[in-house]
Amino acid sequence: MIVPAAITGKIYPADRMSSRERLMSAYKGLEVDRIPYWVKVNTSSWKSSQPREISNMSAWELLDYIGADGLFHSPAPVDVNRPHVTCDRVTIADGSVSTHTTHTPDGDLVARWANDPNTNSSHPVEFPVKTQEDIKRLRWVYTDVKYPLNSENLETAKAFQDQLSQRGVTICSIGPSPLMDLVEHLIGPVNTTYMLMDYPDAMGELIELMSRARLDHLAAGAKYSCADIIASTENTSTTLISPAQFERYCYRHLCESGRIVEGEGKMHELHMCGHLLALLEKIDTIPAASIEAYTSPTLGNTRLVDGRTKAPTKTLVGGTNAMVWLMDVEAIEDYLRTELDACPDHRRIVLTTAGVAPPACPAEKFRAVGQWLARQPVRV
Repeated sequence: MIVPAAITGKIYPADRMSSRERLMSAYKGLEVDRIPYWVKVNTSSWKSSQPREISNMSAWELLDYIGADGLFHSPAPVDVNRPHVTCDRVTIADGSVSTHTTHTPDGDLVARWANDPNTNSSHPVEFPVKTQEDIKRLRWVYTDVKYPLNSENLETAKAFQDQLSQRGVTICSIGPSPLMDLVEHLIGPVNTTYMLMDYPDAMGELIELMSRARLDHLAAGAKYSCADIIASTENTSTTLISPAQFERYCYRHLCESGRIVEGEGKMHELHMCGHLLALLEKIDTIPAASIEAYTSPTLGNTRLVDGRTKAPTKTLVGGTNAMVWLMDVEAIEDYLRTELDACPDHRRIVLTTAGVAPPACPAEKFRAVGQWLARQPVRV
């Protein structure tokens, strides 16, 4: 993506701050000229459902048209070298299902992923770890892993950061922590709990090995990355794990992650997009600047006021959910006004769609809401 060299980052002529200044201030809990606004429209699932004049816009053109601030992905500038395993991937002719086979010294792990044509996203339909023997095999994936610098990727990321200038901030995502990886991608939510009970020693050893490998990955990425923010991509939700499991298996890992990121002079973000209400006080003690994809009911269970009162040191990047954006413009404005008025102040809020923008919400609606939001006073 190429950004005009002379870009100022000011979305509206009357703005006192550039998009970058506004977002950085919000992440640091400082005053802003208006509430930052970001919508996740630069995705294939949203763009593919829009009229051609919208879907053909570049990321920059689309955000400018909507009147939105810019948060942009910056890839980790390191490779992942696993000396003990090789992987094969075979996709059937129509592209709907792919089989991933990981070859280890103790045997193979087989996973299958299916593509959802409605969202253009893939999801596991067969998890690779099914037996106690598979736990042993999975250990090899995290043994002796190295994360060497990828100089080409780093130079590309630096060039993008320079071109971005004042138009926004960049986020490098690394994660998730071991338990969430097991629940989402490797064993599944039900069997992970069964295996933690049935094979506690083997699972404990595996989780420690995974944690060390992930922290090494994070350390290498945070050291070399030019991104403003390093995100632990957790997808945490108490619909998948319990508060006790979060405290036992995730909390220490995330605290160590935060210390690593902050030690490199960057901001740590927690990507947590599910039901978090029972965890907010605990989350507030993790070294991190923000919670991203902070989701309101009914898809999530946290309102802005919950975060501003129970986790006051965290910037809340979210505040809505996909269903909100299916209402008409006036109803959306009423919803946002109610949510913002309930908060003690408007610090540490970056208003977003939380999850990916729903395809049924057109760009014109996002634009109208953005223009309304730009006129609202900010309580400090």
